[in-house]
Amino acid sequence: MRSLLLIAALAALRGPAGAVTLREASGLVQVRAAGDTRWRPAGKVPRAMAAGDAVRTGFDARAVFLLDCGGLVEAAGNAHLLLGESTAVSSELSLLFGAAHISAAGLKGRELVVRTPTATARARSEAVAWTASVSGGGNAVFKTEKGLVGIEDERGGRTLLREGQRLDSDAAGLHEPSAAPSPAQARRDDFAGRMRRELSLELSRDEPQRLVAGEVRRADAESGRLLTDASGSRVRAEEYVVRTAPDRFAFVALNSRHDAGMSYYSWAGVFDRALPQELSPVFASLAGTAGSAAPWTLTSYAATRATDRDSLTERASGGHQVDLNSNLDPLDDVSTLYDPATDSYSSVAGRPVFRTLFDASSLSANGTLKRGWTGADIQAQSEATPLALPSFTANSTFPDALLVRRTDVESYADGTLLVLETRAVRPEGGASLRSSFGPAAAGPDWAVALLRGGFQQTVTASEFGGGSIQVLFSPRILILTGGLP
Repeated sequence: MRSLLLIAALAALRGPAGAVTLREASGLVQVRAAGDTRWRPAGKVPRAMAAGDAVRTGFDARAVFLLDCGGLVEAAGNAHLLLGESTAVSSELSLLFGAAHISAAGLKGRELVVRTPTATARARSEAVAWTASVSGGGNAVFKTEKGLVGIEDERGGRTLLREGQRLDSDAAGLHEPSAAPSPAQARRDDFAGRMRRELSLELSRDEPQRLVAGEVRRADAESGRLLTDASGSRVRAEEYVVRTAPDRFAFVALNSRHDAGMSYYSWAGVFDRALPQELSPVFASLAGTAGSAAPWTLTSYAATRATDRDSLTERASGGHQVDLNSNLDPLDDVSTLYDPATDSYSSVAGRPVFRTLFDASSLSANGTLKRGWTGADIQAQSEATPLALPSFTANSTFPDALLVRRTDVESYADGTLLVLETRAVRPEGGASLRSSFGPAAAGPDWAVALLRGGFQQTVTASEFGGGSIQVLFSPRILILTGGLP
């Protein structure tokens, strides 16, 4: 009888099968239950958590989780995690932002997996300890303290990280492993990283977040929303503006689907000088400025749409501002400019209009270069020299009169295809109908009409092997950065 009571007590302490236990919580720790739209205080601990629950920590906060496989996860301040399935043989979680320490003393063949937007880490030894941190654009850093950790990128690249090594991962894939910093340097880097993340989150709560996420409730803009996409699937959508250095920032949109995992869109820009603390005028200048050039110039950027296996990446460098209405190419003249303050276009015909042109650009699907150009201080896009690649033809269509949908198809001479389908999504979810969207089919009216709801893009390419990338986010960032088709 005493043995039975002891077994029952241990089972009660362990929590329900398949659950994660929030063992410790200090500072601001909030929980969003699976299927819920609101963040709530973590409350009393220990607390049983379920697959699909999300946890976020405030500045200098701390949350410790006990996984069923025996692993221990300690989330630092300004972290955001999504819990996956946790059983006696396998535990999984996603680190969306911030830093966490992961350890296990005796896995004995049980699986411990931590996913980030650009790479996945798996314990490869019985005793293991490592840290993972995610910053703007989904860039991740892994540092192994004990044992072996396997790292995989979104295109199938793999490496084994040994004790004392670190590895960086971004949209381009895995970097080469290197020696981890000393404990003293690691503490300094951790403090600096926490301060940068805190600054990034503070910036994202103000005007820049409004510009890229639209007029939404502050809690929604910070924590994400449970939406219904154009196909009727439920999506956890989150958007951030992250300031990674004085002269750069990134916009990140993360999507989590129960049946399709994680996908994301990121746009990261680098400028020729330090930017002001208030980023509103910087956003406003991205689409172009009338009368005179902007005080800062976008010198390079990277825009990525990706899942855990496929990616479409556009890169540009050599940015410089050009007055398109005064150059020698009349075909690139600008007659209207988008004003983010009023969500409208105004006439600039006959005035100087400065936009950024780039001397080099490339578009790659899973690392395969599809198209691009080069040049030297080009003053009109027609001066750029296309890269020597298989020629392609482009076609844009609206395939039906029922939905607000546009399909852009690029057919290449080597037999490959690249297809980008864009759909407008109603605020309450589901695809927007043409009957309620207005007569616009392209141009400024089309762009402004998109701002009334969401924006879903589906990318398919021959290089994806039958897969696709689906991302749901605000269209405003594409209008500002010139990426709207």
